[in-house]
Amino acid sequence: MKHIKTLNHILAQPIIRLIRLYQLTLSPDESIFFLFLRGRVCAHHPHCSKYSIQVLKRYGFRPGIWYAFDRVLHCTPSMTIKHDPAHYRTIFCSSAPIGVPFLNDLTKDKRFEVIGVVTQPDKPSGRGMEMHENIIKTEAKKLGIKNIQTPNKLNPEKSEEGKEFADRLKDQHADFLVVIAYGKILPQAILDIPHIGPINVHWSKLPNYRGASPIQSSFLNGDTETAVTIMYMDAGMDTGDIIDTLPIKIPFSRTTKNIIEAFQQQWPHFLCETLRKTGKWYLGRTPQDHNKATLCAKIEKEDGEINPYTDTLESIYRKYRAFYLRPKIYFFHEGKRIVVEQLDLDENLYTENQNKPLLSKENLLLNKCVKTILIKPEGKKSMDRDSFKNGYLK
Repeated sequence: MKHIKTLNHILAQPIIRLIRLYQLTLSPDESIFFLFLRGRVCAHHPHCSKYSIQVLKRYGFRPGIWYAFDRVLHCTPSMTIKHDPAHYRTIFCSSAPIGVPFLNDLTKDKRFEVIGVVTQPDKPSGRGMEMHENIIKTEAKKLGIKNIQTPNKLNPEKSEEGKEFADRLKDQHADFLVVIAYGKILPQAILDIPHIGPINVHWSKLPNYRGASPIQSSFLNGDTETAVTIMYMDAGMDTGDIIDTLPIKIPFSRTTKNIIEAFQQQWPHFLCETLRKTGKWYLGRTPQDHNKATLCAKIEKEDGEINPYTDTLESIYRKYRAFYLRPKIYFFHEGKRIVVEQLDLDENLYTENQNKPLLSKENLLLNKCVKTILIKPEGKKSMDRDSFKNGYLK
């Protein structure tokens, strides 16, 4: 692969020399013979010949020559001037594990240069309450990213720290600010900094499920499909204009864990392609219909509590799938907290049993729709259905 890249860049050199000759003699933006045309012909910044040299140097002959031709074909005198760099300087803003594969893909993709990472400050955790750095900070270090910022205050109009943070971002001359599960609201003064725009990745088909728990809300409402939405950010909560949306099916047996894994495997590539198309001005922006918006709240530990004797199997299974990772579903039996770690249902029997409870007080049997259940009583090891029935439901 290294040999191919070297050959690719060697092949680009003659083309670069020809473009430089063109710049000296015929270019309306570079030649000394056409000074009166400078800045009046090419509709992009940087102008086409300079852009062509940059892409050939960065990507080599094959990708570079394609990018150069594509630029020239889209450049006409009738166009207004547009910022169109050879690659996109990107600041990545995230604080959650789900952001890791996106950071990795952006770093590997030569169309982008991750010039900085913004994440939450180190926090105490564990029994000893020792300070631990955010997973995004750890990953950024592994990738060799040196510009890592962990501000406590963000608003330049309300604190000196916020002003210094904003000034540092401005000095980086970013094209994109990409935000994925950062955990803090960015003020408009920060969102206005990138040349092309602040971009957010949201885990629902907006305007549905704005807020903190869109994936869980899809399960709680029994949806059979969710999506990832890429949008421009504004000062509101997930209210910005939509750039593009990519759906994903939710099969009967899948949980939040499965959906997040699918997001992590498939959607980083979708983000990179969407950013590229946005930077090239190929994609427009669609305002959201705010009248159709729904909000979802932050998930709390007590949201996972169920009553297996009165709640329907449908409501329990929805909670199980939604809260599989956190906080998990649980109930109390004789004052002890019982966690349901695994709940597999027979899809063919589900319809006729979904309105029945998980447990019956009359015969103390589990719903016949249940194929597999793994239960962990407080202070005990996990056990299967027979062990639970024999030990707790006699």
